[in-house]
Amino acid sequence: MKSDRLLMMLLTLQAKGRMPAHVLAVELEVSTRTVYRDVDALSAAGVPVYAERGARGGVVLAAGYRAALTNLGEKEIRALFISASNPLADLGLGGSLSRSLELLAGALPADKRRSAERARGRIFIDAKRWMQADQPREHLAELQRAIWSDLRVALHYRDRTGKVTRRIVEPLGLVAKAGIWYVPARSAGEMRVFRAERIIDAKATTERFEWPADFNLESFWREWSAALSDRAPRYEVELRILRDENDVREALAWWESRFDPDDHRARVAYPSREVAIGDVLGFGGAVEALAPAEFRTAVISRAKDACGVYA
Repeated sequence: MKSDRLLMMLLTLQAKGRMPAHVLAVELEVSTRTVYRDVDALSAAGVPVYAERGARGGVVLAAGYRAALTNLGEKEIRALFISASNPLADLGLGGSLSRSLELLAGALPADKRRSAERARGRIFIDAKRWMQADQPREHLAELQRAIWSDLRVALHYRDRTGKVTRRIVEPLGLVAKAGIWYVPARSAGEMRVFRAERIIDAKATTERFEWPADFNLESFWREWSAALSDRAPRYEVELRILRDENDVREALAWWESRFDPDDHRARVAYPSREVAIGDVLGFGGAVEALAPAEFRTAVISRAKDACGVYA
């Protein structure tokens, strides 16, 4: 995309200073003629970039503008350069982000460049859960291309019950939550949210659709996920932590949990009674089920059954 290329040109000039047009063309993987056209486009947009002719000439970004691009404080640099597993890689954009950050780092003064290196080396954010399956990158890349161009998509989809359908949808965005991608889209005039890993096939059509003027992806997602949370079944139990408290707390944090540090109790909301029983039994003697009373009775009964099998 042209906008991506123009940004990459700015970052490259920011990092490396004056560059001959043919060298910049190789760096951006375009022709020298395209470089000069992009320089004209940036100049027309008010960016002080220009081409100097002669043996020592080249494409130049004005010094004042170069300074403004890297006028970042310590906290801003840390926020930019903290290492993380990159969900953009699922969309085929991970390399672009990495290259942009490398160019920006190269343009920073030496002391700020060291801050960026420390941030990368000391904090790493892994957004995926343990044993999580890879996301369908081919389908995600196709969907994001359709979203940029407002194109309808032919979707082949398997829902949570296993039912397979084919439909034409109007994709309105992509959302990554805990490493899992979702696709908010209009389908047959209604808003739906599709889980990307259940997509069997996705092909952009040549049919454009009109983007809804009042649609905001972040607002939609917050409202939809809040409504989903309210509708989700909950089975709340009270537990006493008897030992290995840190390990138990870490494991219970997978669910919606509240801890009382004074009496080593935890109140946990499970999606069902059966899930709660299995989870509590998995802790062995590290936790004790306290309430509700029927849950405590069920845990005892299930434990006796297991003992009967292995006695």
